[in-house]
Amino acid sequence: MQSIRTRYYGPTNTRGSRIVAKCEAGSFSMPYNYALSAWQNHATAAAIMLERLGWGKPYAGGEFGNDYYWSAVIINEAWNDTLARDYSKQTTARAAA
Repeated sequence: MQSIRTRYYGPTNTRGSRIVAKCEAGSFSMPYNYALSAWQNHATAAAIMLERLGWGKPYAGGEFGNDYYWSAVIINEAWNDTLARDYSKQTTARAAA
């Protein structure tokens, strides 16, 4: 699975402000919607990119510098149970030490 980077590009003489979503599989550009927050603009661009690529949801994102990065979230109950069990063993071992 690849991560998606979204970035804001300000207006030029020929184009308005826009958000560009980019990953190794391709890129997508959408006009900046001033009725939305910056986060909502970036999330919308990432969601459209995910839809166009046929990638599943859910996904999570975060800001780093002036960019936002988006990645799929793996939901697997067996995996979550294993993590919880391992964490419990670690905390029990620390408490006993």
